[in-house]
Amino acid sequence: MTVTSETTMPDPGSAASERCASCGSPLADDQEWCLECGAARTLIHAAPDWRIGIAIVATVVMLALIGLAIVLINLSTSAGETTQAAASAPTVAATSTPAAPSAVPAAAAAVPATFAGWPVGLSGWTVVLASSRTESVADSSAARFAAGGVPVGVLDSSQHPSMPAGLWFVFSGRYPDGARARAAAATLRRAGQPTAVAIQVARPGGL
Repeated sequence: MTVTSETTMPDPGSAASERCASCGSPLADDQEWCLECGAARTLIHAAPDWRIGIAIVATVVMLALIGLAIVLINLSTSAGETTQAAASAPTVAATSTPAAPSAVPAAAAAVPATFAGWPVGLSGWTVVLASSRTESVADSSAARFAAGGVPVGVLDSSQHPSMPAGLWFVFSGRYPDGARARAAAATLRRAGQPTAVAIQVARPGGL
């Protein structure tokens, strides 16, 4: 009796479920690399190109700069138009209002034609504002003081032995003592009469 043994040949495709995409060689299930050509079974994705990111950032920056330039140009154009409009506007000449005539001081209207003198022999003190060798000049000075509101008189020093002869004095006020006369002189100086000075017209008790 003859025993026939059958030997089953391995199926080349049973151990390899896939083939290499490059050379077509069979690949086992757990085989990651082709033994024939060395190609990888798993697809390896390449890293993204860094130049693409830089190009995107550069594009964004460029667009921002273009927008800024457009804004600046618009502002410059608006400012130029405003300046041109202001320059072309007609200039209105300022109309000067005539000054009102100054009011005549009440004291000036009340300046007397002649000024009171000092009685001969009367004792007292006064405040002298000006002096002159002639009566006409003294009267003119008295008129100016009176126009400023200062009550004044004109006396002839030759009529008063206690005073130097040959002078005409413009005086203001009569006071019984030197203290009051000096106080009045200080008041007149503060009021703008720097030449005001207190003097004695006659000796105490008269002549």
